[in-house]
Amino acid sequence: MDAPVPDITPVAITGTAPVVGDTLRGAGYGRTATEWVPGHLSSAAFSIDSLTDALVNVVGADGSDAATCKGDAGGPLFRGEGSAVRLVALNTASWQNGCLGSTETRQGGTAARLDTIAGWISRNTVDPQVATTRPPNYSFEAGLAGWNQYAAGGNTASTDRAYEGGTSAKVVDTSSTAASGLESTRMPAVPGVEYTATAWVNVTSGTPSLYVRFFDAAGHVLLSTSTDFAGDPLQWTRMQIADTAPAGTARVGLLVYITQARTGTTYFDQVDIARAAALPVANGGFENGLTGWSDYGSGGSTASTDRSYEGVASAKIVDTSSTTGTGLEGARFPAVVGVGYTASARMFRSTNTSTAPALYMRFYNDAGDLVGNASTSAPDITGQWTQARATGITPAGATQVAVLLYSFQASTGTTYFDQVELRRAADVTVPDHGFENGLAGWSQYGEGGNATSTDGAYEGTTSAIITDDSTTTPTGLESPRMPAVEGVSYTAMAFMYVESGSPSIYVRYFNASGDLLTSSSADFSGVPEEWTPLQVTATAPAGTESMSVLLYSKLKNTGTTYADQVVIH
Repeated sequence: MDAPVPDITPVAITGTAPVVGDTLRGAGYGRTATEWVPGHLSSAAFSIDSLTDALVNVVGADGSDAATCKGDAGGPLFRGEGSAVRLVALNTASWQNGCLGSTETRQGGTAARLDTIAGWISRNTVDPQVATTRPPNYSFEAGLAGWNQYAAGGNTASTDRAYEGGTSAKVVDTSSTAASGLESTRMPAVPGVEYTATAWVNVTSGTPSLYVRFFDAAGHVLLSTSTDFAGDPLQWTRMQIADTAPAGTARVGLLVYITQARTGTTYFDQVDIARAAALPVANGGFENGLTGWSDYGSGGSTASTDRSYEGVASAKIVDTSSTTGTGLEGARFPAVVGVGYTASARMFRSTNTSTAPALYMRFYNDAGDLVGNASTSAPDITGQWTQARATGITPAGATQVAVLLYSFQASTGTTYFDQVELRRAADVTVPDHGFENGLAGWSQYGEGGNATSTDGAYEGTTSAIITDDSTTTPTGLESPRMPAVEGVSYTAMAFMYVESGSPSIYVRYFNASGDLLTSSSADFSGVPEEWTPLQVTATAPAGTESMSVLLYSKLKNTGTTYADQVVIH
């Protein structure tokens, strides 16, 4: 596609494994029994005949002769789960029985299961928190709503020209002794995440700048990073600047600016902020050999096509000595003290070893000295791919973090590594965080009776509505429980539109038995009838295995609140 599709909510991937006998609904634009290129959507019911960890095999439901044909590959197979629809598989092949031009008599088709690769899909699709960092009115179609004049000010929304839509922001600086600009609404942010500011600019004259700025909870600037325009005038040009939020960050904002010593006129459009879902580990799948990786210890590791978890290649570490260790270390990334990071990798132990190979996360100071590490060993399993994760909190003095794939000094053997990732430990995806799939996965809490609504939403078309009309019973909605790691500080956030009352947000931590360990909350204190972020931060205590978010109206409270875009970061 050449542009985003903002008005269609994707169907969610199922979290429940399919079983033989399940009825699935297929849809596609492939050929039919009578049409080569039908040009219209066809749909039919199928039944799961058999399945593996990777595939489902389907036949027409209830003995029908339904089939997928050429042109249907990649099309969905979905099913109803309660009041919601969930995507189960994608069509890959069929015998083509009954399709135009086919004489095949065998029936049935094959589709790729999605529940077993949902994690991979999540890692390689759009960050669900995009709506929480994008400043309101980033395209200026609502004038300068959500933007503040900066320095000399006097800037306007203009229909003279626009990169998209019909409006842009026009910044005019006629003085070489005063600066001028526009500052965005400051959006919630957390330490340790890289935020990227982008803008399309059309420069009539002068040299404008784009800033990304980080603030603490009191509104003090912690870090301000900028880039100057270096393109051709009178042409729409993309500007971009990125930096990592430092310790203490609570908000991030954009500034489009012409500095004090400069004059000129610039049009700005599509001024946006995006957060990195993960640290960009170079060549984490080793499809480009060992580019981005360095030998560690005795070295001699290679990229191999013997086997891979995804793609065609992996890193092969062969340790033939019980007196020296060997491994591969990735590039170092900025780290923030107190922030938790998680390294993950797929491992394949082709030979047993006295000591299992390990995945390390290593923390360095500015001088390049090692000041801390966290590690995990591969499971004691050979001949199959397993996953390893190591989580650690950045220690005092550390400024960088890197991943090390390692075979210990006392160990010998061969291990393959693939799909290496590094991300903030606190970045947890909340299922159905925008309620576009109803209340799928969410549970009523207290008195209950809450629902979804299309009356208004911060993003998309749907939000959750919490209605409390009793001063003697509380009510709320609780998210599914998600994995959490003790010692990591998590921030739960939701955008709230409060018609009346004072709602709260809780982050709740549970042990392996499901017992509640701690619960921390924040109460709404913003302006009613405006979408406002409400967030609470708390550190997972010892024994934590899972966590949840609770959107809540307390016992003595009454009122109506809409909630949307619930995230943990």
